[in-house]
Amino acid sequence: MNFYQEITLIPDAEISPYFLWSKVYHQLHIALADVKNKHGIDGIGISFPNYRFEEKDGKTFATLGTKLRIFANTEDELIKLDVNYRLERLTDYVHIKPIREVGSQAKGYVVVKRHRYKNFDKQVAKFAKFKGISLEESHAHCREHKQPIKYYPFITLNSETTQQPYQLSIWQEAVDSPVAGKFNTYGLNSLSGSVTVPHW
Repeated sequence: MNFYQEITLIPDAEISPYFLWSKVYHQLHIALADVKNKHGIDGIGISFPNYRFEEKDGKTFATLGTKLRIFANTEDELIKLDVNYRLERLTDYVHIKPIREVGSQAKGYVVVKRHRYKNFDKQVAKFAKFKGISLEESHAHCREHKQPIKYYPFITLNSETTQQPYQLSIWQEAVDSPVAGKFNTYGLNSLSGSVTVPHW
């Protein structure tokens, strides 16, 4: 990942950053799908430099922050993505820096992927059916053995096909070594992927 472009949400007292992320990410998702379909580019990844997820004393603090970086191996890939054009209707709400080289700025790497929730009640019902036990017994078992739900920061998007809203939950974690590979049309890893982007 040699080149990047940075998008910053401009604070607005009347518009929440969650609403702006929805608008920005919707356009970015379409742009990433377009460059993949038209040019076969699938090596563009994103990160949130101010991402934070903490669980402490039974409380969760989760935020994406107000910055997003888009990384690519070549400058040409980011030129084809053309974020400035894609977000031209949002210029009052976002600041977009020109394409730059990563150079020596990177202090580490992060893996960014989509987190999919598993509905606890559905897990209980499925396990009860699988084991032939009561829902109460299954509930007790699942409470003890299933992983608790993590409320990672998310962006609300609307499906292009069903127009139904859904949450794109983002899981981001620092790692020691870079890993090259492909990203999906959200600029994220697949569920099992561990492709990295630079971080500073």
